[in-house]
Amino acid sequence: MTSPAPSAVRAFFALVRLTFLRHWRIRTLAWVTFGLVFLTATAIAVYTHGPVGWRLENRPGWIADIKTDGAVRMTHRQYAEERLPLYAFFPGPPGQLAIKLAPIAAVQFLLVSEHPEAEKFRDDYAFLRFSRWVVFGLFLGFVMPLFVLAYASGAIGGERESRTLIWLATRPMPRGAVYLAKFLGVLPWCVAVSVAGFAAVCLAGGELGRLAFEVYLPAVFAGTIGLSALFHLMGAIFRRPAVVGLVYVFFFETLVANLPGSLKRLSLNYYVRSMMYNEASTVAVVPEDQLEVYDPVTPTTAWVVLLAASIVLTLVGMWWFAKLEPKDDV
Repeated sequence: MTSPAPSAVRAFFALVRLTFLRHWRIRTLAWVTFGLVFLTATAIAVYTHGPVGWRLENRPGWIADIKTDGAVRMTHRQYAEERLPLYAFFPGPPGQLAIKLAPIAAVQFLLVSEHPEAEKFRDDYAFLRFSRWVVFGLFLGFVMPLFVLAYASGAIGGERESRTLIWLATRPMPRGAVYLAKFLGVLPWCVAVSVAGFAAVCLAGGELGRLAFEVYLPAVFAGTIGLSALFHLMGAIFRRPAVVGLVYVFFFETLVANLPGSLKRLSLNYYVRSMMYNEASTVAVVPEDQLEVYDPVTPTTAWVVLLAASIVLTLVGMWWFAKLEPKDDV
């Protein structure tokens, strides 16, 4: 019985499977990122369940102390509870009080507490504060790019480091197909570790984190695919893709994505944040001044741009890898 003739299609799917299986071995950068996620999630859990947390009424600040002519650190709740008994009130409509020389912090806290929409306001404030520091700051600006970089850049970059790029480039299939197969083999890992890292930092935040996970998961998924295509391309072009990727993450994305004007539209991070801003607006009241400053695009535009960027980056990588000569490995 003769063995079946070699097939480019079978070789393609075999390479996808081989790439997927090879990434069971976690790369060094991924181990570092897992450790940082563990420490970050622990810190988030401690802060969330601590005396301050994310809520407005528990937020501390420096309050002037008339007795000592200095300042003391206490929350708005503590200050209001301490000072409000010294002032007289008369009944009025909800949220409207007459207070003689009442401290601003005490008035603010009481107005927020008395207003019919107070609970909604406090919940929105806590959710947006958690989103700003944990989702936008820690995860989107740090954890997700490192996770994706650790896996996507190693699909071809690892072949170069292990001196097997010549073997890869001489497979019985078009080199563009080799590049695509490597990308499809590593993409599930990028999505899996990114979502797992997002779940870890969100679940550490309790109820706020669980809500954030449900709201922002589609944006994380779309952003992961876009970054995977970009870092996979870096792995094919550069001999030290991890270094180039780190410079991109901590310089280009951090700087350009937060610039005013249209320059930030060159950043993938901008479109992921636009999706998150729009999703946040469905569950909380986002201040209009924040939306005006960041100027997010519509969810449809963000999806289209991220999908188009992923396709274009993949096609560029296929074209580049097709031109690659095996001698480039030495």
